[in-house]
Amino acid sequence: RRHRLSDGGRRAVLGGNQKGAPRQGRRASAMKQKSEYVRSERGGDTLFTVTPAPAPKFIYLGVIGAIAVVMGLPMLPLGIVLIGIGGLAIWAAFIRDMRPPEHRGTSVIIVGPDRIEAAGRTFKAEDIHRLLIRNAVTGQEGDVTIVNPSVSVAAGMGYRAKVAQIANALTLEGGGKATVLAGGMDEVTAYGLLRDVSRAIGFERAA
Repeated sequence: RRHRLSDGGRRAVLGGNQKGAPRQGRRASAMKQKSEYVRSERGGDTLFTVTPAPAPKFIYLGVIGAIAVVMGLPMLPLGIVLIGIGGLAIWAAFIRDMRPPEHRGTSVIIVGPDRIEAAGRTFKAEDIHRLLIRNAVTGQEGDVTIVNPSVSVAAGMGYRAKVAQIANALTLEGGGKATVLAGGMDEVTAYGLLRDVSRAIGFERAA
C-alpha cells in the first residue's frame, strides 16, 4: 500500500524506505523565535521531541492597553473600567497565545516500523492515509493580501501573519479524522519533522 505524504496541496518530495542509521541531533530554524525537535533512538523506535516556538508579542495592542491604563489612573474610581480594559489588552498582547493548545507545549512522537504514537494515541501504519503540514491560523498554505488597510487592521493582520509563521503542525490523517502530532513550528522545522517521521516509519515516496 502506498502512503501519500502531503504538505496541504503540494506533495512532499521524500526519500522512501531508507534503512540507514538515523541521524541524531536537533533541527531548528534560523528565525529569531525558534521551534525545534530532537531525534533519538529507543529500543528500535525513533523518538521526536518537538518544542514549539514562543508566541510573538502584539506590540500595537500592548501600546493601546498601556495608554488606556495611563488615561484611567487620573479618573479613579470611574477610570477603573478603562484600567481594566487596558490591563486585558496588555495581557492579550504579551501573555496570551492565540494558537490552539496543541501548538503551545512540547510534543513527543514515537515512530516504529509499523506505527506512530502521539497525542495519547497509537496509529497503525496501514491505517494512516497521509502525513501533512497544516497551518492552525490559515488552515492552509497561502498569502493574504489587503489593499490599503487602516492602521489597526494592518497591525492585526501583521500580528496574525507572525503567529501563522509559527503555527505549523505535523498532522496525521487516518480513518476519516485528522490528528495533530506536533504543533507550534515554523516551516523549516515542520518540513524537517515531516521528512524524518516519514522516513522512520518507511513511507514510500509520493508518485
